[in-house]
Amino acid sequence: MTISMRGSPAGSGDSPQDTQTGGQQPPPSPQQSPVQPPQQLSPTPSTSTDDAPPPVTPEGQQEAPLQQPVQHDETGQGDGTKGDGEETVFPVAELARLDEMISRPRWVVPVLPKGELEVLLEAAIQLCHKGADVHSEDCQRFFREGLTISFTKILTDEAVSGWKFEIHKCILKNAEKLTELCVYKLNEDWFPLLDLLAMVFNPACKFHSFNGSKQSESVSQLAEDELFARPPDARMPKGWLVDLVNKFGQLGGFQMLLDRFLTGPNLCVPVIAALIRPFGLCYEVLTPSTVQKYFMPIVEFVPTFLNALTDEELKKESKTEAKNDALSGIIKALKCLVSRIPSQEETVKNLEIFRLKVILRLLQISSFNGKMNALNEVNKVITSVSYYPHRHGQLEDEEWLTADKMAEWIQENNVLSIVLRDSLHQPQYVEKLEKIIRFMIKEKALSLQDLDCLWEAQVRCPCRTLTVCGRPRYVVPVEP
Repeated sequence: MTISMRGSPAGSGDSPQDTQTGGQQPPPSPQQSPVQPPQQLSPTPSTSTDDAPPPVTPEGQQEAPLQQPVQHDETGQGDGTKGDGEETVFPVAELARLDEMISRPRWVVPVLPKGELEVLLEAAIQLCHKGADVHSEDCQRFFREGLTISFTKILTDEAVSGWKFEIHKCILKNAEKLTELCVYKLNEDWFPLLDLLAMVFNPACKFHSFNGSKQSESVSQLAEDELFARPPDARMPKGWLVDLVNKFGQLGGFQMLLDRFLTGPNLCVPVIAALIRPFGLCYEVLTPSTVQKYFMPIVEFVPTFLNALTDEELKKESKTEAKNDALSGIIKALKCLVSRIPSQEETVKNLEIFRLKVILRLLQISSFNGKMNALNEVNKVITSVSYYPHRHGQLEDEEWLTADKMAEWIQENNVLSIVLRDSLHQPQYVEKLEKIIRFMIKEKALSLQDLDCLWEAQVRCPCRTLTVCGRPRYVVPVEP
């Protein structure tokens, strides 16, 4: 199956063909098919015969009739709402067109200027500026579906490396508009857009990985005190990512983020995680002054906020399985941000201690779902401090919390005793518990008291037994 991306490199082909690609003028005649390949980019270089330009060209001819609604404003401006005495509209024809294009087996994302994606982004930005986007179901659906699917494809698909430079530039321009949209919606805690912002700011996504050597334009255009990001490495400047982060800052995004934490509506763990994650990913390009001004107050705020949660509030936060890695994500992002400031080892240590403190609270007070999520958190910590052959040493791995400190924490706080009290009839619970026991054995930290707890648990719950071999070398769950 070929994955196709629609788009014509800027400056290639004659003018009519270029504008057609953007969905702005009548379709080409069949006689034009020999010059179609520049407009239909096959992003999978490995597809040679079946998926070469010949199959792509007929697809372009089939698309042409579907572009007719895009030409007519009366059909392209369907969903309307009234606000402040004037009509606010969203281009539903372009939305339908985009939905159809991205849903094909050989999907197409129209990224060229005045293409469907850009038109929809601009319309959404205008609606958000007026505060009218919430009144348009089509706009909300675009946020949830078409926008998310489109950027997931053009930023993370393996085919990214097969597209031409001009197409990548068009993707960057659309990413700039997405960044602007995210700033407008930042105060509303819109998870789909926060997830997209994290994708756009992720230096490891396929798009940024492929374009990591590109130079920044914003760094030379802005004064030093106006820079929010700069290239971390001259050999791999990640210039396009730097430009996107600087645009976010120029639009007031960092100040809005700080205000959201310090003076905004009530927060919760998932919202904190979603707000922090994009910047934990791109921390390497953030300037120390940006981190100091906008993120260090957040680093101080988050532990205070979570500490102030009552047991009931913390239970409520931990119930949903989708949130089971939120705490780990928050702490990891905060530690990455803190690493941009010199001499912050004590802050990193306090963040790790705080993380363990919250995990212990969850283990002590939670019901089954909460304990499952707390066990997930424990195992995430264990994974981060354990050493495996396939792990590569990284700066962030050389931290205060080590394997022996983690084993010591488990012992001192009687974690095994707590988790062995109930829920042993649940196979997935026992599986997570087993990982902790294996870790303790590996660190030679399993005590006689821990063994007593294991035997007592076996007596209480014979339907699911944890068998510990004498001179313990391993622990395995045994089915009845």
